[in-house]
Formats: sequence, structure tokens, C-alpha cells
Amino acid sequence: MRREFIVPTDAADEARRRLLRDLHDGLGPSLAAIGLGLRAARHLALHDPGSASTLLARLEEEVHTAVDEIRRLVSGACPAVLARLGLIGAVRAHVASLTDRYPVQVDVQCADVPDLPVAVQVAAYRIICEALTNVVRHAGARHCSVRLRLDGCLHVEVVDDGVGAVVDGGDGVGLGSMCERAREVGGTWLMEHVAAGGTRIVADLPLAGGV
Repeated sequence: MRREFIVPTDAADEARRRLLRDLHDGLGPSLAAIGLGLRAARHLALHDPGSASTLLARLEEEVHTAVDEIRRLVSGACPAVLARLGLIGAVRAHVASLTDRYPVQVDVQCADVPDLPVAVQVAAYRIICEALTNVVRHAGARHCSVRLRLDGCLHVEVVDDGVGAVVDGGDGVGLGSMCERAREVGGTWLMEHVAAGGTRIVADLPLAGGV
């Protein structure tokens, strides 16, 4: 399934669209994860104060990261975690934050990825984060694989064994955002049902598309 979108008619519309997408892709999942973590910490506080304290300390770090992300959104820079850890490290960190809160196993498979253009890294990271958000919130999946490899371009693939993507209904902001991220660096994006069940999302991001 491919998605098509209307290009905004002026610079102001474009800026608003980018801000909405970045808030949805970046701060939305981060704040949702922090909220789930606080709920878990509240329950742990009654039975396992030590674990609750450890979790709260990590959530404090995530709040600081979210604040940094707001600053970077304002300045137009790349996500804080991406700037700090690089693409693979940022993906692994995001996966760790999700699997601590959701009953899903996520495997990250990647070949050696050299330094990539910042725009390509941002596109890949945002696509993966949005795809994983859909997996944990809507798919009911038990297992998910994230694969990255270089094959003339950066090939990004997220496959889950859940109930399958729902392509009708809703505002489709997340799906549209993934498609736009790929298109902005001259790449392609595809979402399809897997024959054995689940959903496969693929993005091919040309390295020449980034700066």
C-alpha cells in the first residue's frame, strides 16, 4: 500500500506540517512512553520500591531528553538521541524503552552502517519509531524485527506478527508521516500485509538524498 499526499501551497503551511509531524513522531511517542512508565512506577512503589526508584531515575532522564527534543525542534536540529548515539544506538535505545513497557520482543538486525547524511539518519529513525509505535499500540504483536542494511541505499524494514495494519479510518498522520519522511530524501515507502499475518513496512532511502 502506498500513500499519496498533497504538497502544501506555501511556506507557512509547510512549516506547520513539519512541526505537526515532528511533534507526532518524536514527542508523542516519548511522552506516551513516559506516561506508561510513571504508571508502572506507581504500581511498583507499593511492592518493590527499589525497582520503582530505578525506573523513576530513568524516566527523569527521558524527560530531560524530551526537553532537549523540544529545543531541537525549535532550532530545526536532529533528534537529541540521534545526535548523541548515532542511528543504530538511537534505534536500540528506543527499542529498549518500548520493550520495558510492552509485551513484545523486538530484534534489531543491522550490518555495519557508516556515517550517513543527517537527513537520511533522521528519516530512518523517525520511520522506525513510528512503525514501532503502531506495532505496540495497534498490532497486538508478539515479535517484531527491525532491519537496516546498505544496498546502494539505506534499506529500512520493520516486520511484525500482529493482526495486520488497518489502512482505513483515522487521520493517518503516522502513516503519512512515514511516507513523507522517505519522499523528502528522494526515497520510497511501502506498507503491506504479510501472508503469514502481520505487517511489513519498507523504506529505501538513497544516500544522495541527504545533506
